Amino acid sequence: MSGLTSRLPRWRGRRSAAEPSPGPAVPGPVARDPEGPRTVLDEFGAGSGPGGASGFLLRSSADRRTSVRELARSLRVERERPVVIVDVAPDAAGNLGEELGGLLARLRDEHRSAARLVMSGAAARKPDGQLPLAQRLADAWDVEIEAPDAAAVLVPGGGLYVTEPASPAGGWWRFAPGAEPLALGARIPAPRWQRALARVPLGELGDHTVRQIPAGLLLHPTGAAAPRPGDLAFALAVHPDRLTVLVNGADSRNDLAEDLATLLARLPAELRDRVRLAPGGGNDLLPVAQRVADLLGTEVEVCTGLPLSVPNPSDGTHQEQVRLVSAEGESTWPALLAAVSCAPAETEAETAAPRPVRWLLPDAVTGPDSEPAVGRLPGGSYVVAVRAGLWVGATPDPPAAVRDRPAEARAVRIEVADTDGDGPTRGALLKALAALLPELDAQVREHAEIASPAGAGAETVDALRRFAVRNALMFAAPPTRSAAAATATPAPIPAAPVPAASIPAASAPPTSAAVPRTATPPPAQATAQAPVPAPAPASRPATSSGHTGLPSSPAPEAGPLPQAPEPRTAPQVASAPSTPASPTNRAPAPAPRAPEPPVRVAAAPSRHPTAPAPTGLSSGADRAAFRELAASVWEEHTGPVNRALVHLPALRGPEEEQARIDLVAVHLYLTAAPDGRFGALALASDAASGGGGLAPYAACLASGLRRLPALRGTLLRAVPGPGVADDAVPGTVLRCDAPLDVVHLEQKGAPAPPDGHVRYVIRPVTARRTSVLAAPGDSGATALFAAGTEFSVLARHEASEEAPARVLLAEIPGGTRQFRAPSDEAVARLDEAARRDGGATAARWPERCTGHFPGST
Repeated sequence: MSGLTSRLPRWRGRRSAAEPSPGPAVPGPVARDPEGPRTVLDEFGAGSGPGGASGFLLRSSADRRTSVRELARSLRVERERPVVIVDVAPDAAGNLGEELGGLLARLRDEHRSAARLVMSGAAARKPDGQLPLAQRLADAWDVEIEAPDAAAVLVPGGGLYVTEPASPAGGWWRFAPGAEPLALGARIPAPRWQRALARVPLGELGDHTVRQIPAGLLLHPTGAAAPRPGDLAFALAVHPDRLTVLVNGADSRNDLAEDLATLLARLPAELRDRVRLAPGGGNDLLPVAQRVADLLGTEVEVCTGLPLSVPNPSDGTHQEQVRLVSAEGESTWPALLAAVSCAPAETEAETAAPRPVRWLLPDAVTGPDSEPAVGRLPGGSYVVAVRAGLWVGATPDPPAAVRDRPAEARAVRIEVADTDGDGPTRGALLKALAALLPELDAQVREHAEIASPAGAGAETVDALRRFAVRNALMFAAPPTRSAAAATATPAPIPAAPVPAASIPAASAPPTSAAVPRTATPPPAQATAQAPVPAPAPASRPATSSGHTGLPSSPAPEAGPLPQAPEPRTAPQVASAPSTPASPTNRAPAPAPRAPEPPVRVAAAPSRHPTAPAPTGLSSGADRAAFRELAASVWEEHTGPVNRALVHLPALRGPEEEQARIDLVAVHLYLTAAPDGRFGALALASDAASGGGGLAPYAACLASGLRRLPALRGTLLRAVPGPGVADDAVPGTVLRCDAPLDVVHLEQKGAPAPPDGHVRYVIRPVTARRTSVLAAPGDSGATALFAAGTEFSVLARHEASEEAPARVLLAEIPGGTRQFRAPSDEAVARLDEAARRDGGATAARWPERCTGHFPGST
C-alpha cells in the first residue's frame, strides 16, 4: 500500500574517496573529469536566507531525481542547527570536500554555530585511531557538529534514527571544537524516555527477543528476522513522552504474557508508567495485556491499533493517530477507541472491563458525557466509542459482546441497539446515526459497516439493510438461529450480501454462530455475525482505488507490507459466440446506469436446475463428509493451513478445528487445476446437476472464504476474445456458479492479461484476498469471489487501436432488492483501469483467471 508511511532508505554515508577534507581548503587540483558527475548543493526548508530555517542536500549532479531530496522535506529544520545531508556517490565525490567546506564556512559567517550532519558513520572512530570525521570538521571550522556513528534513517514525523548504534548510549554524537564528544542516543530529537531506555537489556527473553525500534521497543518471537527500515516496526510514531512496546504475538499467549511482563518489570521506574503496548502481529493484544496487568499488579495501557504519524494537510505538520493495520501492512481506519487501560483483577473471578484512555468522537456529539468515550446525539441517543467501532443506543452501556469485540482492520463496525421491533424507536436511532455519519473521519466512513443486533427480527434487519444501502455503508447481518430453526423457516433468512456464497481466494473472517446451508436463492444469502472478525463487506460497493492507507508524506518512513489479493473468475453469462472486432462494432458504447431491476441472464442450460450456492458456515455433517471426500489429499493441505493459522490467529475464530477444515477446502481449491477434480469446472458442473458429490466441499469452501479478509480495488478476469459476447450488454446480470478467480490490478507486480482477450473488469464488494493461503509460485495478486456472486454489466467496449476489448462490471450485493449503479465518475475510473497495460512485470497471467465464468458455455 503505498499508504502506511514513506520508505526509510539508508542515508548513503561515504568514506575514503567520498570523505570530505576536514580543513578550510582543498589542496591541489580537483581530481575529477570536468564532464563527469560532481557534488552539487541544494537547499530545502522554510527559509532560504540567513534568517530562515533551512536544510541542505549535497548530492551528485547526475542524480537529479534523487528520492532523498523529497524525503528531506519532512525533516525538522532549526534556524540555529541546520541539517546537512550528504548523499554523494563515489564517482561524484571529487569536490565534496570543497562544497561541504564552503557550506560550513557560510554557516559560520551567518553566526550559526552548529550543524546536524546526516552522513552515515561520520561519528565513527577510524580503525587507525584517527578522529571521527565529524570531530575533524568541528575543529577545522569551529562549528558544533551532530553526526551518526552508523546508518541513519528518517522516521515518521521528521525525526532521525540510527538503526545499529556503535554503543548502547550512542547513535548520534555531538562534537564541539576541542572537546570530548557527547553521546545523544539513537534518536534526534531525543524523546524524554531515550536516556532511560539505554539501561534496558536487549536480546533474548524467554521465547522472545527484545530489540530497539524508533518508537521504543519490539518484542517478537526468537528466530524472527530483525526489522529493517521499510518494515512496519519503523512506521510507528515516536512519542516524546510515551514509550511504545510493539508486540508481535507468539503462538502461545501465556508465554507471550509472561515474557512481556518480565520485560516491563525490567524497565526503569521512570519508564514503566509511560509504557503503552501496540499490537504488531495482527492478533488481539487485549487478552495478553490483561494477563500482564494481573502478573504485575498494575494498570497496563494497550492501543487498539498502531500509533502512526499522519500528515496534517492543512499545515504540513504530523500528528499521531492510532490506526488499524491489516495483516498485509495496510493502514485502514483510525481507531475510535484508540487505547484502553487494563487493571489487575481483584479476584480470579472478577476482572474489570478495560477503561477507555483515548478515543475519537466527532464534534457533532453533545458530550462528552460523564462516562468516558461516550457522547450524546442531538435526539438524545448515546454514541459510544468501542474497540470495533461505534455503538448507538438509548443507554450509554453497550452489551458486553459489543464492548469486548476486537477491532478489525477490514471494517468499522457500527452497531445499533435492538429496539425489540419498536419501529419509532428504531427510526429515531437511525435518524440520529444518519446525522452523525457525515461528521465521522473520511477513513472511518470509507470502512464503515452497520451490523444488525443479535436476535434481530426480519423487520429490523430489512430496515438496517436499507439504511446501509442509502448511506453507502457495508452491511453485516445478525447471527442466525440453529440449523433446524433455519430449515423450518418458510421465508429465507435475511443476510448480509458479503460472506454468503464465499469465495475460495479471500473470504471473510470467522463468525460467531454457525449458519446452515439453505436452499434460498442466491440474492438472499445468509451470513453470520463474527464476534471477532466481522462479516465481509456487503451492501456498499467498494472503491476502485483499493484500501486507503495513511496520507503519504514525502518524509522517508516505513513502507507498507505488500498485499496479496487473489484473482477470481469472470461473471457467468450464457455466452454467445464471440464476435470479431470490426470497424462497425468498435465504437465504444456509453456507460449507462444499470436499469432497475436489471435483466438477469441465466446460467448455461442444464437438465437439472442449478443448485443454490452454499451460504453461511459449514455444518458438522458438511465437514465430516468433506474430510472423507478429500481423504487421499488431506495431509498435503493441512500443513499450509496450520502455518496460516499461526501467522494469522484471527482466521481461527471461536472454533479452531472448524476453521482448519474450512480453510483446507480453500487451500484445496487454490491449488487445484481449474479442470481438476476439485477445480472450478467440477464445482460448476456439480451445481448444474442440482448439487451432488461435491456439495460438502462447496459448503466448506464457502465457509472458509468467509474467514478470509475482504478485498477492495479493481479486479480483472481475462475471457478469450477477440470480441465481447453478445449477451454482455449494459443492464445484464452475470452470475458465477463456482468460485471466480480474478487478478487485483492495484497490487504491486500484478500481471497483465493476455493479448487478444476481453477484459472483464469488476468493481467488487465481497471479493476475498487469498494471499495467506496462496499456492507456491502464485503472484500474490489474485482474489476470489464466492459461488453465486452476481455482477451487473455497466458498459461494454469492443477492441480498438487505442484500447483492448473490455466489459465493465459492478458486483451486486446479495440480498439487495434494488441495485444502485455506481456513479458515472466511478464507471469512468473503472474504464481507465481496464485500459492500463500493467507495464513490464515478471509475473505470468494465472491460468485460473482466464476463461468464461464457471458454468457458462
